[in-house]
Amino acid sequence: MKLCKIMVACICAATFSVLKVNGQDTVVLKVLEENAPKYFNAPGMPRFSVIGKEREFYLGIGGYIRGSLSYDFGNPIESPMYFVTSAIPMQPQAGNGSLVQMSAASSNIFFNFVALPHTENKVGAYVDFGFAEGLDNYGFSIKAAYLTYRNLTVGYTTSLFTDGAAAAQTIDQQGPNAMTFLFNTVIDWQKRFGEHWKVGAGLEMPSVNANYSAGNYGVNQRFPDIPFYVQYGWKEGNGWLRLSGLIRNMEYHNAVLGKNSTQTGIAVKLSGVSPLTKKLNLYSQSVFGRGIASYVQDLQGLGLDMVSVDAGSGRMKGVEVVASYLGLQYIINEKLSTSATFSEVKCFLPEDYSGEQGDIYREGVYFVTNLIYKVSPVLTTGVEYLWGSRKDRNDVFHHNNRLQASLRVNF
Repeated sequence: MKLCKIMVACICAATFSVLKVNGQDTVVLKVLEENAPKYFNAPGMPRFSVIGKEREFYLGIGGYIRGSLSYDFGNPIESPMYFVTSAIPMQPQAGNGSLVQMSAASSNIFFNFVALPHTENKVGAYVDFGFAEGLDNYGFSIKAAYLTYRNLTVGYTTSLFTDGAAAAQTIDQQGPNAMTFLFNTVIDWQKRFGEHWKVGAGLEMPSVNANYSAGNYGVNQRFPDIPFYVQYGWKEGNGWLRLSGLIRNMEYHNAVLGKNSTQTGIAVKLSGVSPLTKKLNLYSQSVFGRGIASYVQDLQGLGLDMVSVDAGSGRMKGVEVVASYLGLQYIINEKLSTSATFSEVKCFLPEDYSGEQGDIYREGVYFVTNLIYKVSPVLTTGVEYLWGSRKDRNDVFHHNNRLQASLRVNF
């Protein structure tokens, strides 16, 4: 509320120079871009900006209205926005082999505010509102809300362990199932060193999603998750290779021993973008870890951060995860582009896992290819084909196909 009052007061004192992006001062665009989130389906630059007196603040207001139409055949996923391979029905009902879905819930509106933009004390605020609730319901919710000051980012945004820009554009709002993509409450620090190097580290809200048994249960978490990275960039920032790490301390109560115990989650990840030519980019990510399922898109909510082992002991162990994707995007011309991405996730339960293994997720595969056409600076449309599969530990396998199209109007 205080932030809103400050922004309103600043707007009242502004010169009200509202400019279209095409004719907008490139300095203003650069400042707002630096304060904007960096992930593959994030909103673009605002169509309009307000410039304060003596250029002491910039306020960008933008968003988009996006409608989609999709047709699933195989084992339909009941979500018009997200093609989540772990959500493929593993006990499908006869007669439900296809599904038509339409939605405009992925539309959004954002506010990008930067004060004292050309000083060392530059302060940024970014708020992004979405119109979706859950997988397919309409609602109104905050997608991101954070403050930036110098090298710090504080608030709700993508985790530092998310290299969100290292994926090709998709109409599907989720993207590769192997992508480590998580919105979280963060205190992150990032800094550039010279022309090529960048490092970052953070303290982020812990959230454990585990498969408990009669001998244990979840408790309040005591320690934040700690993501960190080192990155080498080239091609004026259009290419980069990022080596990331994650350490998390997952606490639970061992009812057999009558005390709390901990499991350490740890991961290492390599991700980035490689411009192969002026028109062809390679996107990639590979992550390996234990106790990190909550950070991998396909595994979120499945209780696979850690599971019970040694029946009757109350002990738990983290689940090992390997997740990788590879994507190519080709810029045909300034209006037309195409991309294709292959992605795979695999889980490995501890050898001494004590529960039933039957319907527990083992692996998921995701493939997407599309054609995106930028009709004008305001209007974008596209068509896309997706194929995905899920296989459980009892070897039950199901797959799904999706054809979809979208129309997006930016403002």
